[in-house]
Amino acid sequence: MNKTNQKLEKYVLLTISICFILWSTVFIYKSSFIAIDGNRYFCLFDDAMISMRYAWNLSHGSGLVWNQGEYIQGYSNFLLTLIMSLVTLIFDKSSSVLIIQALNVVIMLAIAYVNMKISDYAIPQELLQHHTFIRILSFLGILFYYPLVYWSLMGMETGLLTLLLLLSILFAFIYINNKTVPSLYLVAGFLGLAHLTRNDSIIFAGLIWMYIAYKILLFKSKINYKGFTQLSKPFIFYALFIVGQLSFQYSYYGEMLPNTYTLKLTGMPLYARIVNGIGFTIPFITSISFIITLAIVGITLYSKKSNYLLLSFILSAISYQIFIGGDAWNYWRLTSPSMPLLIILFIIALDIVVIKVSKTGTFRIKIRVILLMLIGLALANSKFLREIMFLNTTPQASANHYNVNTAITLDQLITKDSTIGVYWAGSIPYFSGRKAVDFLGKSDRYVAHLAPDLSGSIAYAGMSSVPGHNKYDLNYSIKSLKPTFVQGFTWGTQDLSEWAETHYVAVENNDIRLFLLKDSPSVLWEMIIIP
Repeated sequence: MNKTNQKLEKYVLLTISICFILWSTVFIYKSSFIAIDGNRYFCLFDDAMISMRYAWNLSHGSGLVWNQGEYIQGYSNFLLTLIMSLVTLIFDKSSSVLIIQALNVVIMLAIAYVNMKISDYAIPQELLQHHTFIRILSFLGILFYYPLVYWSLMGMETGLLTLLLLLSILFAFIYINNKTVPSLYLVAGFLGLAHLTRNDSIIFAGLIWMYIAYKILLFKSKINYKGFTQLSKPFIFYALFIVGQLSFQYSYYGEMLPNTYTLKLTGMPLYARIVNGIGFTIPFITSISFIITLAIVGITLYSKKSNYLLLSFILSAISYQIFIGGDAWNYWRLTSPSMPLLIILFIIALDIVVIKVSKTGTFRIKIRVILLMLIGLALANSKFLREIMFLNTTPQASANHYNVNTAITLDQLITKDSTIGVYWAGSIPYFSGRKAVDFLGKSDRYVAHLAPDLSGSIAYAGMSSVPGHNKYDLNYSIKSLKPTFVQGFTWGTQDLSEWAETHYVAVENNDIRLFLLKDSPSVLWEMIIIP
């Protein structure tokens, strides 16, 4: 790359970065709100707020727990929860959330940069004259993919996981090209951190290790036995992360795997889970059909084995999404980490196809590639366009507003030693600080081990039974445990409304409807006006 192109690339990337930071600032502001106490609150996606509660308890001396004294692993993002604990050690509850959102803006820009560096190894020889152009689009394209941006800015581990996986791929390519052993250890280290971020990253780690093994162990169609030694030590280094985490989970929580694994992946027949997963995943496949079709066409038009690794990520992510039976939110959380690599292949394919079918000059070719890329991304984002333009608020934002107001109201009406029963297990427990009962089982071992409800009563987004939301026992959670506050008495096939009429009191305070345990000494009844 000559100095003119380097200078141009620098200014273009800087401009893109500034625009993304400005857009992200508006997004974060729009997702915040003025609560009933007159203060502005920042709030993450509810599952991320569960992690924030674990982090807050850890940094304030109660341990890595949801409720003090209860050792249940209701999170599946260990590394991010540790990062959150460092933030909550310094800042208050709302400011900690803002810092996590700001950190994820940086993570998204880092994802774009690493994605651009990976594109250097994916560009075929015949497109080297468009090298700078493809690099810039690889940087820009992923910042335009809303689901990845959404999950990152809303505090989920998706962004951190994506960055660590991309770094692993980048250093795998560096090693394959330069045979620098430290690069191989960096691959192992980043994959190890990815495993600490989400255990199921082991699927993508397997793809990377197989690619490296293929490159190391096969030399001119013969087995390179010396390569086994070279590969084994970094692989053992990676394996230590897995063994270390499993050992910690067993010694600290008494179980090898997170409670969320039991909640979501046990009890549902494989056939039902796959049917569920297909129903959930079809809209995602439809949304990226133009992108993935062009990417496959591009690979068939040139032979570059490294790009098959990139394609395998999206195919594996889709397969995994189907295998686990879908997800509770159709914002494509589990497939988003593979999208940066697919976008690289898409951009390269567009460049190849446009060059082959066009007889115009280089400038017009680039304009057509940009327009087609934007069309592909618009199709992938079609469901979210109004959110991207801030014409609609995200569904989570309005729920967060109500839940934080609920937490503030509870803080005024119930004592510190009271308990709260919730379906939304994140922001209400986090901001209220009370001991909580998780009706849907993320942090309740008994509920997590129940049989899932396959009746169809918990069904949406193409699924007949939504994982993580299809296990419940309100008789246990409400009748037996009798939390001071209950968020509601109906879920799935169970309805305790009639029973609740004689055991709980409905209270309206600051336009917030609360159900409080009748005659409970943990309720400050003198503060309440009963309608």
